[in-house]
Amino acid sequence: ASTSQARMQRVVLAICLAGAAGLLAPQCAVRAPRAVLRAEAAEAPAEATPAPTFKVIDIPSDKPKEEKEEEVVDPKAEEEELTKNIKGKPIMGVSGFFNDATRSDQRVLDVLHAQNVWGAIVAFSDDMVANKKRLMSRSARYSGLLGVLRFGELNSGDVATSLENAEVQAWLAFDVAPTEVGATLQAAIKAKTVERVVVASTGPVPDDQLKVVEGEDIDWSVVSFDVAALADDLPEGGPLAVDRDSQDLASAISRDDACRVVAEAFVLEPATKKRFVVSNGGEMSALYLRSLREQGFSRRAELGKLIQGDMAAFEEAQKPKEEVVEEKTEEEKKAEAIDRAKEYEELFAESRKQAAEQRERAISAKAREWLSGRWEAKKYSTAAGIDVEAYIEENWAEGVKEASAILGYTKKNAQGMNVDDDDDDDDDDDDD
Repeated sequence: ASTSQARMQRVVLAICLAGAAGLLAPQCAVRAPRAVLRAEAAEAPAEATPAPTFKVIDIPSDKPKEEKEEEVVDPKAEEEELTKNIKGKPIMGVSGFFNDATRSDQRVLDVLHAQNVWGAIVAFSDDMVANKKRLMSRSARYSGLLGVLRFGELNSGDVATSLENAEVQAWLAFDVAPTEVGATLQAAIKAKTVERVVVASTGPVPDDQLKVVEGEDIDWSVVSFDVAALADDLPEGGPLAVDRDSQDLASAISRDDACRVVAEAFVLEPATKKRFVVSNGGEMSALYLRSLREQGFSRRAELGKLIQGDMAAFEEAQKPKEEVVEEKTEEEKKAEAIDRAKEYEELFAESRKQAAEQRERAISAKAREWLSGRWEAKKYSTAAGIDVEAYIEENWAEGVKEASAILGYTKKNAQGMNVDDDDDDDDDDDDD
């Protein structure tokens, strides 16, 4: 019996499995190979793109046009254009300094050394031994200045020979009297080794001092400081201006700034074969230099742009635009006066109207307040049995008159609001 029962269970299980397979078989489809599907997709005709059912109409926009992008400033590229390319490591000679025992005058040597274009720097002085002691500083040793620094004495009787003996190819002559600029330039021309010279003077240099360099091949620059004196106690970085009227002759220039100007004149292209005047530029120059520094320009580029004259355009842009007023004829002036009188009359009339309306509102409010208080005081006597609104309406003229007096308006103003002239204080003005 157990064997028959087991056989029966297996038969039932087989029937169930067969039925389940029949139900699942129709839902399982054999997937075609991927290559066949791609081929069928390629053979199927591509659907044509439907033609647009709309028409494009270009309507001009009423929005304001966008402003053009500002020109990109490249400080590095501009500095390269302003800077000379000095080759060959020429020897620099410096004179006009080192004559004051209270200062070392090392600043000008530091600026020249930082330019990294000079093979050697000769410091000329009247006392070479004392000058050597003065310039043997720790900062000169650490910066490498002592490695290129030489010392010499300049013979005032024969300057050209002194320059030749020191093999000077570039000469910086500082603190030259305005009337001696021509002789200094002549000495540089006479010296066979000198190829470029910068002469610095305090005060205006006469035009006749520049005649000696006309037609000469030497590179020259003349710097004139338009100040009473150079200040030793002012810090470097002051507001300089070039070829611009000094706002105040007493506005000094830092001596360190002057050293930078004369030293950088050798390597700045705009300074070549040019006389330029350096002065204290005041607030306008400070504003211009600040704008350059915010854009990333170096001190050398700032000076080059000043010598080049770029500050003039900046200063012009800062000036307020002048309004051009056209002169009017007598008829136009009369017509304008009449129109102005009419306009004033209209404004006055409107003002009077608004004032009258405001006064009427104030009097009405005060009249209601006064009559309400009056009714409150008499509601148990003479006003007994009368509603407050009826009392106000009945005695409105008296309330307006009292309100006008309380608010300070004159009797004439009150009459303008149809106020009765009756001055009695009873409740029945109509019976008087």
